[in-house]
Amino acid sequence: MEKIKIYNNSQKANKDQESLAVKTLTVKMGIHRDLGLDSMANKPYTEDEIARVENFAEELATEKITGQLYTMGVPYEPERITSSVYAMATEPIAYSLFALDKQRGKATESAEKHRSVFTQQYLMPARLLVERLMANPSLATDELICHTAGITPQELAKARQIEAERNAPKGMMAMMMAAAAKKDQADNEPSGNGHPASAKMEKGPHGKMPAGMKEAMKKMGANMDPEKAMEMAKSMGASPEALKKMEASMKANKDTSTDASGKPAMAGKTEKPQGMSAMMAAMGKAPKEYSKEEVEFALAVAEVERTIKNVGNYKNALLTSPEEELSSLMNALKGGYTAPTPGGDPIANPNTLPTGRNMYAINAEATPTESAWEKGIALAKQTIDRYKQRHNDSIPRKVSYTLWSSEFIETGGATIAQVLYMLGVEPVRDAFGRVSDLKLIPSTELGRPRIDVVVQTSGQLRDLAASRLFLINRAVEMAAAAKDDKYENQVASSVIEAERVLTEKGLSPKDAREISTFRVFGGANGMYGTGIQEMVESGDRWENESEIADTYLNNMGAYYGSEKNWEVFQKFAFEAALTRTDVVVQPRQSNTWGALSLDHVYEFMGGMNLAVRNVTGKDPDAYLSDYRNRNHMKMQELKEAVGVESRTTILNPTYIKEKMKGGASSASEFAEVITNTYGWNVMKPAAIDKELWDNIYNVYVKDELNLGVKQYFEQQNPAALEEMTAVMLESARKGLWQASEEQVAELSKLHTEIVNTYRPSCSGFVCDNAKLRDFIASKADAQTATQYKENISKIREAKASGSNKGVVMKKEEMNQTAENQTNTLSNVAVGIAVIIVILALILFVRKRRKSSQM
Repeated sequence: MEKIKIYNNSQKANKDQESLAVKTLTVKMGIHRDLGLDSMANKPYTEDEIARVENFAEELATEKITGQLYTMGVPYEPERITSSVYAMATEPIAYSLFALDKQRGKATESAEKHRSVFTQQYLMPARLLVERLMANPSLATDELICHTAGITPQELAKARQIEAERNAPKGMMAMMMAAAAKKDQADNEPSGNGHPASAKMEKGPHGKMPAGMKEAMKKMGANMDPEKAMEMAKSMGASPEALKKMEASMKANKDTSTDASGKPAMAGKTEKPQGMSAMMAAMGKAPKEYSKEEVEFALAVAEVERTIKNVGNYKNALLTSPEEELSSLMNALKGGYTAPTPGGDPIANPNTLPTGRNMYAINAEATPTESAWEKGIALAKQTIDRYKQRHNDSIPRKVSYTLWSSEFIETGGATIAQVLYMLGVEPVRDAFGRVSDLKLIPSTELGRPRIDVVVQTSGQLRDLAASRLFLINRAVEMAAAAKDDKYENQVASSVIEAERVLTEKGLSPKDAREISTFRVFGGANGMYGTGIQEMVESGDRWENESEIADTYLNNMGAYYGSEKNWEVFQKFAFEAALTRTDVVVQPRQSNTWGALSLDHVYEFMGGMNLAVRNVTGKDPDAYLSDYRNRNHMKMQELKEAVGVESRTTILNPTYIKEKMKGGASSASEFAEVITNTYGWNVMKPAAIDKELWDNIYNVYVKDELNLGVKQYFEQQNPAALEEMTAVMLESARKGLWQASEEQVAELSKLHTEIVNTYRPSCSGFVCDNAKLRDFIASKADAQTATQYKENISKIREAKASGSNKGVVMKKEEMNQTAENQTNTLSNVAVGIAVIIVILALILFVRKRRKSSQM
């Protein structure tokens, strides 16, 4: 970073020289590969390229990574609690202050362009503030909020008013439900059981109350006592402005309800509404409209206020969550009520704390939410801009999207919003806030061609939000039929191309025309996954990637875009839909997983990438929609994301040491990442380079970081090391990794040593790949190879017998007598421990029952 600072501060005459200095270090560290930059020694990087290097380095320094696995019922260590609170609170404050400075014109261009400057000007001060608040939560006053945000108390009050009016329930039914919810919470929920950030939870839009109901309510409450009416209005969430109007209306009515002598006014004289009527008149008015700038100001201030006031709550919630989980479990077993909570990553969404509550989903009919729509537009524009930068200012013709239920719930449908905006179609909300209709965005307003899409859905999303899938395909049909566009209509062009392909494949012109607009696909026969992972990881079952692509197209080729053709499988339909695809997009909304650590990413995104490459002959660009920071969502290229994840996790000594504090499960996670790296190498070779494999080899086989890796795996989980070495050898055997003879020999030596010492674990890579077994044996000396083959044969024969008991017996025969005795003692100890736990639970439940009856 020091050389980049020198470059940023250098005079124009010295820029090229300083740029070359940055480039030399960038190439030495291999960062140029992750960013797709050139390595020519005499060609300076441009200012934009230097900025990319700087931002990548800053992301490495500030990336949020998970450490030792959480054990239910066991609180995190104090330093983990502290680091988690920093991760939850620092960025919301920093990005909100930056947003306020942008509104005031105070934000510098360098802070927006250079992450290191942003860190210095915003992140570091925000972190110091969080540190003070953790030490003394009582500092979270209005005075501190105003000082931090640089606003007056009046501006704070104004921001609160805007937020209250925007989030207040709209429509009588919504208000009555809100009032009932508040009453239930007050009557039934013990103090402290709500989550810490609930006061400012975003509420979805609601429609206005039907006029007929409004009139009926006016008549029904004509004689209601004004004080009761005011109280009811407050409980229903009426805005401050509505309450003022209502109070003024009732006061005016009181003044005119008697004449000067104090006698009742003359019959027939027009009366002002009173009681419930006044409330309905005030609340029935259209809510006040605020400018975009006012709303953005209120949102930023609300984020600062919410975070400052909840730093102490976040800490307490993390401390108490383990106990809350166990208490909630016992309470549920007694038939007690479990409070609801949104699910997901607490770093990205602190509303998930405390844990130990029932997770709820989302009203699919109200998606994409207004917030998700804005985010979707911004990310779709980023996708187009990134593609234009890489492809000489041309735009993508078609973009593929993966829809997952977790992202859909946590973002309110932001990926669906991207899909719609790419097509140049926007949602239309009804009186109840539901998105049941669409309209075309005029071509002149869109300012670009309509871009075609193709969507693959997971099984969970398909079950949760079928109506959204129908909406997407309707949007495709609308976009394809759009006339008088100022720009080329890529959707219409893609439909014509798909129809041509289907006709050439032998379909009738009628069927080809109908199927040419199919764009939403998923698992055949109601399948929930892609069904290709086992095939991908069984390298002896395929020789050419086209075999995997064909399987993927077959397994994921069911159409889910309409009720009429729900789950219909038409051969070639998915293939035709993939023609002209230039970009593949995958959502990522959690800090707990990445492209390497979660196998479903290579399964879905990688599978789509492989299918597109085999259909079009072109390897598409691959981007992740990164929703992890709600204040700074972005598109990130897959190769860059892999670089960040690998450098901050499996190649990072701090991360590795933290994981090594765990047991067998933590060891298995290392193996899973290596397996997923292999999966990506199959699906998108450009994402995994030789240097990554070399670095993995150096860390886990050569132990260049001197972490005692081999000893750790031998003590905790030898099977994980067997898996890792087998995967690396398979990558070399299939030519995915151009490993040297020395590397292959060293890997084979380590693999056979672990297998012969600890016996085969017999995962697919270790035991079931005949070609890999022969390859490994051919690299070992005769005696080692013979013993290796015998050990694997014994396990495979035991598995083939079909008797689980037989498998155990076979394994025990290969263990030493001392090990058998240890296992026997261990089983007895486990049995005693289980009995003790059961007795403890019985006593605990009895005690709780007695105390509850008191």
